[in-house]
Amino acid sequence: MSSSASRDPNRTSLPQAREGVLQTWLRLARVYQKIQRQLERILDNAGLTLPQFDVLANLGMSEGITQQELAERLLVTKGNVCGLLDRMESAGWVQRKPSMQDRRANHIYLTDKGRAALQAAFPIHLGLIQQCLAPLSTVQQAQLNELLDQIESSDRSR
Repeated sequence: MSSSASRDPNRTSLPQAREGVLQTWLRLARVYQKIQRQLERILDNAGLTLPQFDVLANLGMSEGITQQELAERLLVTKGNVCGLLDRMESAGWVQRKPSMQDRRANHIYLTDKGRAALQAAFPIHLGLIQQCLAPLSTVQQAQLNELLDQIESSDRSR
């Protein structure tokens, strides 16, 4: 039992060898959640939810992708994307067009209204991300990106 755990009988002791890894993981999760809450707040002011913005941003970069490709990019199920697209299509932000190659697939496109919503929200979103990363130098941001890439591309993170 660690000395700090012996002072607090309610604290569970963790194996010393793993404590640093767990602490890093928890801090990464906390930072992510903090930024996500801020993004949700500013996007709400722009009339969008974070998932809606994610769809608009993905389509802004790769218009015409299929629902399956969009689901993979958003790390959600095809069913989740289907419901989200139903609501966004009703709001006039996206349009689905049947695939000519595969009758089971739809390609998704931004409408003029969706493009306008993205153009209005993107600078606000980008500004917050820049503000959150501002404590890091450009070199540190590049290093962080490389480190996260190593984690993401490792066989164990899949």
